[in-house]
Amino acid sequence: MADTASETSAVPHHGPDFRLYMIVFGALSVATALSFVINWIFAMGDATGTGMIMVVAIFKACLVAAIFMHLKWDWSKLYFLIIPVFILAVMMMFVLLPDIVLAWN
Repeated sequence: MADTASETSAVPHHGPDFRLYMIVFGALSVATALSFVINWIFAMGDATGTGMIMVVAIFKACLVAAIFMHLKWDWSKLYFLIIPVFILAVMMMFVLLPDIVLAWN
């Protein structure tokens, strides 16, 4: 009977390990603290502060999508989901366009 531990160790690891998750957690924590500091420095409603917070939020969203949603490793499989959604979204715009235009009258 073959040893199952030696068979599973030959399979390469797919995706991030625990160390990368902790690095991302640290980066997200620092980015969140940076958002609060920016909000504290700039008054609420200031365009500069809002823009800086949006840049930090986009960085955090990209980091979460790439690592926690495994898009960094499964990007080629994502095309099977994205392409049909784009096709259906364009079709839906063409279908609803007459209703939107005629609703103004």
